[in-house]
Amino acid sequence: GGGWWSGHLIKALDAATGLPLPAFASTVMPEANGLFDGCTDRNSAVTHTAEWAFDPGFSLGVTWPADKELAIQAFLVLDETVWYEVYGSTGTADPVPAKLDCPRKERLSIPAIVVGFAPIVIIFLCATVLKHTPGLRGLSQWLDHTGPKQKAPKMHPIVGMATFDVVPGCIDMTVGEWLCFVLYFVCMVVSLVLSIVMINGGAKVVKGQNEGDVTLSPWDVVVGRATGHTLMISMANTMFLPTRNSFLGSLSGVSFERMVRYHRVIGRFTFCLTILHGVLHIAYWGIADCFSTYPICYGLNKLWGSISGILFIIAMVGSLDIIRRKMWELFFFSHMLVFPAFVFACLHATDFIWHLIGPLALLVVDMALRMLQTMRKSTVVQAEAMEGGVVRLQIQCPSLAMALHRKGVNGLGAFVYVRSWQASWNPMDLHPFTISGIVCGSKPGDKVITTPNAGSKEEAEGITLHIKSMGKGQWSDRLVNAVAAGSKISVGLEGPYVELSINIKAYSTVLCVAGGIGITPFSHLLEMYLTRKEECFPNVQKLCIVWAVQKMDQTTCFSQLLEQASSWKADGSLEVLVYATRESKEREMRAVDESNGIVQRLSGRPDLDEILGRLTENGQQSRTCCSMGCGPPQMISDVRAKSRKLGVHTHFETFLL
Repeated sequence: GGGWWSGHLIKALDAATGLPLPAFASTVMPEANGLFDGCTDRNSAVTHTAEWAFDPGFSLGVTWPADKELAIQAFLVLDETVWYEVYGSTGTADPVPAKLDCPRKERLSIPAIVVGFAPIVIIFLCATVLKHTPGLRGLSQWLDHTGPKQKAPKMHPIVGMATFDVVPGCIDMTVGEWLCFVLYFVCMVVSLVLSIVMINGGAKVVKGQNEGDVTLSPWDVVVGRATGHTLMISMANTMFLPTRNSFLGSLSGVSFERMVRYHRVIGRFTFCLTILHGVLHIAYWGIADCFSTYPICYGLNKLWGSISGILFIIAMVGSLDIIRRKMWELFFFSHMLVFPAFVFACLHATDFIWHLIGPLALLVVDMALRMLQTMRKSTVVQAEAMEGGVVRLQIQCPSLAMALHRKGVNGLGAFVYVRSWQASWNPMDLHPFTISGIVCGSKPGDKVITTPNAGSKEEAEGITLHIKSMGKGQWSDRLVNAVAAGSKISVGLEGPYVELSINIKAYSTVLCVAGGIGITPFSHLLEMYLTRKEECFPNVQKLCIVWAVQKMDQTTCFSQLLEQASSWKADGSLEVLVYATRESKEREMRAVDESNGIVQRLSGRPDLDEILGRLTENGQQSRTCCSMGCGPPQMISDVRAKSRKLGVHTHFETFLL
């Protein structure tokens, strides 16, 4: 044969099995040709060895066992984007294709890559513009707070497991979140199509001996390889989102714990691509080929890709809500498998490393900053065990406390990641807890800041955390037991992290709804309201805090704060409603605080419809009211739905980590 080819690879195969035959062992090699060392049997393949394109024809003599049918597979490379596969055999049946030892490196589709990464750029660019453009505030609020007005139905755990928590997570999404996800999925589909077009245009197959018998590559091969390209982009996108100190969050105003929701959804999409990529490969090549170690054109071998896929699937299963909430350590360690999965993915498809440069750079910077934060001096000056399996930690950390104090109202809802050797010896086992107060002074029992003067920046010395045991054997339970046993507690703090989705200063009425230990972000808010109202809440005319607990004795951990609130001036600007949901009315009435009605202790469950209707004048003043919530998921869902029904903007604590 001959022609203006830039290169070629000719392989001798057993037509029945596709295994290599050493048919070129005694062949006299023409000029610019030689045996190919990349095959399992170097005597079974001949390749072009010159650095220039060739035109003169040449012939190859072959010998093979008489009991076998010989198949010849030739890869003819025209240029870097076009190559052909030619098959022929001495038998009548179509030969089994050889394992693909491609003589060139498969190129990626640049348009597909641009389109694949475009949604991340577009979303953060739009969020940044909305945050920093006062005239677009109305649009920003509409995107952030418009969503379903009915309470999300409680999903059976099987539904969550079967859909990998996608269905429960999508039910209550806002318009802005839906637009982001639709944009992402549309771009990824377009990227997939572009990859298919590129592969189909550059990998044609000529079957048989007839020159006119030219067809496109089998659809499952093309789509399977294209999903691999799209999978690399989607994997890289998942890495952009969960970094805690990313400049993306600072510019766009989206805190990292809210980016985790996007990270979860994109991770589910990546999981689907992983399954599709594997299924299409198995459909064409068979499951045994998934674990083969022969060289491939886009990486080292397919074994590494299969290992990467298996690790990623394990990490995906470990991220299910039922595992993450009940067995956090299992979730954490299974999630760490994504890092070796990425390494194996890079071995399987070497171009993947280029996709990871951006997110890996962000991750390295983020990890360095987090390490520096945990090395910051943080001393537990008091650890107190309280009712209901709750501990109160007073931690001296001046730099953190002063940073939060400077933020003022913008520091509300701030949380830190806590590491404690008394709860876990794993240095990476950190758990998020909301800061419940800023402390003036560094001695055990020092009170929270009580007056504007005492609360100067120089006197903010520490913070308080209230941590509740979330179940026997859990990290929080081990810490609670250590405090109860009198052990000396040491902690490392990472953070603080905070970015409210609403601007409290823009509202005249603020409603806070808490369930159980979910009162912690609002205890900080209440302290600030009592001590720095004119500075931090100049426009807030009414603050209503609704706190639901199972039994009234669970409020003792904040009894001092409730006493301070009860002495507030009786001008109707403050209302604290504490509900005990599992105590009788007769027993409850004996505990009522009669101090001018500011702090009221009640039995039963709060009537949120009545409370919201009263605060908004039945929806007439909904735009001047905002609601915030922290507590059990069903309570949060209820508050969210009732607030949206009246058009009240909402913010909720979320730790989907």
